[in-house]
Amino acid sequence: MWEGKIPEKDIKKAVSLTLTKEIGEEKEVSLTFVPENMIRELNLKYRKKDSSTDVLAFSLTDKFCSTENLLGEIVICPDVASLNAQERGHSLEDELLLLVIHGTLHLLGYTDETDSGKKTMVRKEKEILKLLGKRENIV
Repeated sequence: MWEGKIPEKDIKKAVSLTLTKEIGEEKEVSLTFVPENMIRELNLKYRKKDSSTDVLAFSLTDKFCSTENLLGEIVICPDVASLNAQERGHSLEDELLLLVIHGTLHLLGYTDETDSGKKTMVRKEKEILKLLGKRENIV
């Protein structure tokens, strides 16, 4: 189980910048870090995929939401993120920032289920990483 430090300041900045760039305003985003067994359960329950994943996003922008300012929840598994970072040759901190940006874009309605959707998300992730002063090639 991963027990590292979460780069909280950078993560908040990534969410804020993504929201400001995409919709021109700040919204609340809940961010939860969970162990691999829990993200696998969530992935099975909500996406019908019996496997671990690095990030899930749950939009709360409907008429039944109790607060208009809450956009949704991003759930990240640092264990899976750590493995992905190692495979891709960059730091866990960079991977976590990428996942937060990716999850925020999902909350805003972007999807990567099609080739064109995936290309759009990758382009937007690179733009935001660049604005954060990070390497774009981590995507």
